[in-house]
Amino acid sequence: DMSLAAAETLKTSSKIVLHTRFCGCADWLTKNGLEFSSLDDVYENAYDFDEHAEIVRDRLLSYDIDVTYCVMELGDETVKYLLASDRKIAIVGAGKDDELIARSSEACLTVNAIDIENTNISSQYDTIVKEIDSRTLASDVKLKLMAHYPEESEIYVIQKTGVARCHLMDLDRLKQYDHTVSCLIKAEKNLMKLERYDFHNLMSLVRKLRDPVSGCPWDAEQTHDTLKRDTLEEAYELQDAIEKDDMNGMIEELGDVLFAAALHMQIGIEHGEFDELDVITGVVSKMISRHSHVFGKDRVDNIESLLNLWDKAKRKEKGLNDTKDEMLAVAMVLPALLRAQKVLKRAQKGGYQTMEAELGDMDYEAYGDMLLACAEWARRRGIDAEKALEDAVGRYIQRV
Repeated sequence: DMSLAAAETLKTSSKIVLHTRFCGCADWLTKNGLEFSSLDDVYENAYDFDEHAEIVRDRLLSYDIDVTYCVMELGDETVKYLLASDRKIAIVGAGKDDELIARSSEACLTVNAIDIENTNISSQYDTIVKEIDSRTLASDVKLKLMAHYPEESEIYVIQKTGVARCHLMDLDRLKQYDHTVSCLIKAEKNLMKLERYDFHNLMSLVRKLRDPVSGCPWDAEQTHDTLKRDTLEEAYELQDAIEKDDMNGMIEELGDVLFAAALHMQIGIEHGEFDELDVITGVVSKMISRHSHVFGKDRVDNIESLLNLWDKAKRKEKGLNDTKDEMLAVAMVLPALLRAQKVLKRAQKGGYQTMEAELGDMDYEAYGDMLLACAEWARRRGIDAEKALEDAVGRYIQRV
């Protein structure tokens, strides 16, 4: 698989060092009478990959003559360490995964097996996993991939003998493993063949449902406005599951809230208003700003100082300059009683005297009974209690 340029470089090199002698390049060098050394002893004795890369770099830099370093992958950590040094060393890559890349027809994610647990995998894309150097690591890779791809998926595996095919569930049943073993698993975009789904699958589903030709007529005709009540109802149903401490209910209702959000995002994409990156970037940026005690230099001593810091950040974000701005910023679609309490709290914080009826001493239960009696009083007289309180809050804001 070596290029002619790489072969020519090796033939004229003063000193050849292989990342490992367990490769076709070693056989080629021996056949052509070219001397070389390898760094297999470093791989076997290093404590971790960082130490391995440091030792490789230091050894290669210790030679007084020009060195050609042969490595399986130009993306190897040892290459990064060498490129960061001042001395220039010729580096030859084998390109051993080229055949896997050639078989990939989709956007392809490439990851080292040792890093796969910390990698966002999605069945929407092809994935190449490199350096599967043990059966234990192969088992870890298999389980991670099976969480996203069907276990019966056909995969391509590069070994010393060439490219082999097997099913994903058999990845940890190969005869031999070393750092030259890599595998490719192709994207699976048929949602019906998957058992578990990620955010990419969710957005793919929503795009399918919104398709005017092959999608669902109901989903296709929805707008931000038609979905607003459904979105609110899903949030209430999630709250109900939380109140009941119903974990299965929470999973279902969180999914419904997420689906409603995905529909809104897809509508935004179709109309050129915004996309999912705008939404996610917005909330991440906002949370970083509001947690300056975590991401910045601010310090908090207690919950009270934390809440003051939070309020300060919110006012700055929303451009709230005075009490009027803060009261008007309370969402009008909140339940009237909740909105009333929020408005009164902000008025009091701004130094305004709040309304207080002479109700005498009243405990929690008696107060609840009084509210229920008020609701019944309004019902008997045909008064919309919710609307009446909304109007009262509006009048209070105008007075302030």
